[in-house]
Amino acid sequence: MAKKSMVITGESLARQGYCRISKRKNVVARIDVENWVEVFAKHFDKTLHEMFSEILGNPGHYEDLFRREWSKDCLDVSLTTARTVPSSFECAVGYEEKDETPE
Repeated sequence: MAKKSMVITGESLARQGYCRISKRKNVVARIDVENWVEVFAKHFDKTLHEMFSEILGNPGHYEDLFRREWSKDCLDVSLTTARTVPSSFECAVGYEEKDETPE
């Protein structure tokens, strides 16, 4: 019964934009800033249009980079939960609203 609960938790985390950033440490993270593309445009000294072009030309690359380096919304989860959350590598999921209600 506990495994099913962890799978449901993992699916819920995935719907909120969480992706696994470490298989070894069972860490998940999400893009936690709604204007993350603007943050990157400023950081890489690009216009917003140039940044969107870069992101569209490299699906999942910048999203992964943001989750790994800039996100402050990282969670340590169980191995079972981590396995039910998609890998951050080449995952093009951007910012998603976070569900603040516990399951």
